[in-house]
Formats: sequence, structure tokens, C-alpha cells
Amino acid sequence: MLRIGENAFRDHLFEHHKQNFASLIVGRREPVAWSDEETFPPIRFLLQQRAERAINDILDNLATVFLTAKELRLERSEAHATRVDLFGTGEETGITLIELKKSGQTERQAFTELLAYANHFCSIFPGLTESAITTVLVAPMETRTARDAYAQELVGNRKNVVALIPHEDEVGTFTLGVYYPDSSYYEWVENNIMNDHSMTCVTLSFPIMEGWIDSDVDTNGSIPGHSKSALNTVANSIAHHLEAAGFHALVYANQKWGHFPFPYLNCIVAVAMNPFSSARTAVDGGVIYGRSVSGRLEQVQAIFDQLTDDGKELHWLETMEGDFQGRLIRAVTEQFDLCFLSRKMTVYREIGLPDWYGLKVDIVGAVCTHNLNVYTTGLIREIYQEYQEHVYGHGYDNIYGADDLHMFLYGRLHPFFAVWQILSGLGYESDDGDEENVVETRQ
Repeated sequence: MLRIGENAFRDHLFEHHKQNFASLIVGRREPVAWSDEETFPPIRFLLQQRAERAINDILDNLATVFLTAKELRLERSEAHATRVDLFGTGEETGITLIELKKSGQTERQAFTELLAYANHFCSIFPGLTESAITTVLVAPMETRTARDAYAQELVGNRKNVVALIPHEDEVGTFTLGVYYPDSSYYEWVENNIMNDHSMTCVTLSFPIMEGWIDSDVDTNGSIPGHSKSALNTVANSIAHHLEAAGFHALVYANQKWGHFPFPYLNCIVAVAMNPFSSARTAVDGGVIYGRSVSGRLEQVQAIFDQLTDDGKELHWLETMEGDFQGRLIRAVTEQFDLCFLSRKMTVYREIGLPDWYGLKVDIVGAVCTHNLNVYTTGLIREIYQEYQEHVYGHGYDNIYGADDLHMFLYGRLHPFFAVWQILSGLGYESDDGDEENVVETRQ
């Protein structure tokens, strides 16, 4: 706890720790480690491990920071310009923004301010992204709002952000303790992602285009190489578009076996985590319910209770779920249409909204078809890559068809079967809803 004010503390840091800001940092620890070499770790563990590695990388990089300004004014033309408490730069951190908050009441504003500061620098240096800016919050981290906001920026938005808790002892010595999000946050995220009930699936079916995307009819049941290349390119392009739009998704193309009498044999499948899934969060008679952890439902209930009567009648949750679905459809179709833009022909496509679990177990959609490369985005990409790193890093030889493992990890990044082995199981949920137990035993 600080006994001096924020301004005095800011001045002290600037005057005495311009070149050694990192020397005040205490409480660093090694990331969590999985001790059971016979089993795979659950999603929550992988998320926590990745986040703590990211925190420690930032701590290492802060050793190069040199503080070059205090109360840096960002908008000189404005009467009440915003100011960065401490501004610095470093060989590893790039632009470094440090915001100081002494109390829990004011720390709630910190992330809004830090994001505004980072956006300002991105606007005056075109091409700069927030991932190239390091933000440091020095605050008590006492409020749930601040802790959740920090974890979201670190894990969900993958920002270079670290939180440090200031402390002053009896003799006036200052330290900055590292804040690591509690494991309960990762359990919270795990219970609401990668589950069949949380996924929205969009399909775009379209016909064979002779000479460009052909079927397997004349190639002994094997999809032609040029068709495979074209379909993979389109799926990859859509995945890149979804990544840029902030979707946590997987995208792949498939082509039904040529002897099936379907008008549209080609298909693009895009599946994204829907944070507003009605299976996870719904309302009936003013009561929030769903297949989710109770703490999360209680917080959604608290928000719902504060809506006006008109607001409650607008079907708030259903509207957000529909809006998400609409955004996903637009993002997928816009990029698809761009890929097939032509001066000589029009490619017709049929939009479908199948149930994700149903599609995975459908004999035609999942088996009697050529499933091509899978391209993942956001948290789904990170989780999948973490699993692959774990396989290659720990030398598992008796799981996931290890005999067929590619020599190098890159060979497992996109092939359908490699991705499917892992992602197909992550959507499973037991009938009794004991999701924590399911995560532990499904592998």
C-alpha cells in the first residue's frame, strides 16, 4: 500500500528510476507447469501457462526501458488534454506507457485510459499496432472489474500489458509486485469456449466450376490438386479476414464425393465462438439461466436487472446472439465474394446455418467428403498450437496417432485430421454438466 500520493509516487519513479524501473519489480514466478506426463493438460492450464509466459516476457523486456517523460500530454489543442503518467521506450518494449492508480476506485478507469493512449500513438504513427506498444498498469488490483479487464486484455485481446501492485514499507522503500490472474479466470474462460453449445456455424455451398474447381469423378476418387489448392486458398483467406475482425474461429473447405447427387458439392465451413450463445446464457421470466458457471450467470443477471422495462422487452441477449450471427455471416460471405470476384462469371453460393455438433457427426458432412486444411484464428488457434507444442515438446509417443506425426510441428498446423483429433473432442460436454471433470477426462 502506498502512503504517498499518486503524483508524488510518479515523480519519485521518474526522478530515481529512469533507467532502472524494472529493479523495483518483485514477485516474479515461473509459469505453471504440468506435472503429469501421461495426460494432456486441460484448456484452462494451457491458457494460464501462455498468459504467465507472456507476463514474464514483458517483465524481461522492461529491463531495457528508459523513462523519457512524465505527464506526457497527448492532445495539445484540447483544453483538458489526457496525460500519460510515465512515458518510456526500450529496445524490447518499444513505446512504453505507464499509468499509476493508487486506489481501487480509480483503477477501474486505468484500462480505458491505457487503451486510449495506445490508440493515440497508433493514429499518429500509421502502421503501428497496439501489439507493438507495451502498457503497464501500476495499481492495487483490488477490484474485480480491474482484474477481469486486465486478464481480458492479456488473454483475450493478446495485448502487451502487465499489472504491477505498488507497495511502500515502513522505511519508505518502494516495490512493484507482479500481478498474475487467478486460476479461476482461466476456468471461467474454459467453461465458455470450445464447447459445441457456444459455437455458431456458417456454411457456404457452391457448385463445381469446370477447369477451376473440379470434382473427384474423373480422378479415381481423389480431389484434383488444383481444386484442393483453390479451396484451401479461399478458406485461408476467409480465416485471415475473421482473425482481423476479432472472431475466434476455424475455417475449412470440403468437397462431397463426386457421385453424390448434390447441386453444390463444394462447401466452406466457418465455425466461431459465439459469446452470446443462448445455450450458455438466456433469460426466462426475468431470470438468467444457461449452461455456464454460476458466477458468470450472476453477473449477467446483475446487468439485466438494471435495464429499463423497455430494454428488457427488447430481448437483449437474443438480439446480441443474432447480431453476432449476422456479423459472422457478413464477414464470411464478403470475403468469399471477394475471392470469387470475376469479370466473366458469377459464383452462386447457398448460405447454411447447421448445428455444429450435428455437422461433426453427420455421415455425409463429416465422412463422405474430402475435408481440406483447417485454418484457426484467435483463441482457437492459440489453444490448438499450445496442444501441438505440448505434443512435440514432451515427446508423447502413444497418443493422437503419434506414429503418423510429421517430423516437424509445421506439418500439424493445418491438415484436417490433425486439427480434428484435438478440436473435435474439446466440444464434448457430459450429460451432468460437470464440465471441469469433462476437461480432465476427455483426452
